[in-house]
Amino acid sequence: MLTIKELHTELQKLTNTKITQVDFANALGTTKANISLRMKNNSDATLSEIKKIVTFLNINGAHNVINELLKKQNRYYAEYISEDCMPVEDVIEFDYYPSVFGSCGTGTFVLSEEKEKISVPRRCLSSYSGFKTYSVINAQGDSMSPYILDKDKLVVEHWNGEQINDNKIYVFRFGDNLFVKRLVLNIDQIVIKSDNKEYQTRNIEKDKLDDFQIIGRIVGIWREEL
Repeated sequence: MLTIKELHTELQKLTNTKITQVDFANALGTTKANISLRMKNNSDATLSEIKKIVTFLNINGAHNVINELLKKQNRYYAEYISEDCMPVEDVIEFDYYPSVFGSCGTGTFVLSEEKEKISVPRRCLSSYSGFKTYSVINAQGDSMSPYILDKDKLVVEHWNGEQINDNKIYVFRFGDNLFVKRLVLNIDQIVIKSDNKEYQTRNIEKDKLDDFQIIGRIVGIWREEL
């Protein structure tokens, strides 16, 4: 979670304005001394406090500002999707493939396609549409850390031949293996990138694309234990 001090710093960066401890105190209905003490003690800022502060300061583009701050918490890469920036706390039921692993390392075989139902908190999703198909698989490996960790559950928006969005994370098949990586589309190749700098960038050349198939784009990460 972001601390109050980190929140103060990030808000000033995002808005390019000077924000005082008194501003925070007024937004939260407390005293400057209390805010100062919380900053000194590295107290966490709750989601409710983030919303109150951003709303009180009347920051332009509050919706986007809150999303950026929320991503900094490195918990759910969540999205405030209602117009008033309140989080949606309901859950969505997806097909879950417990034995299908998208490798965040060197690749892993698809062992099974047995499925069950799983309910994922909607706040874990960066996007969702009732007109699209989704499923949930498990992450395995560390090549996409710190964004995706080993054993995270990944919500996959199934691919229907859309254009690749550069640097978005996809699950794809290459040969008999599944991978979870960032993709970049070039004229005659697809670039495969890992977030973990210990893994090198690779390319799939045009003459190898018959062995390449995009399954879908990662639109949610559910980390049950933090």
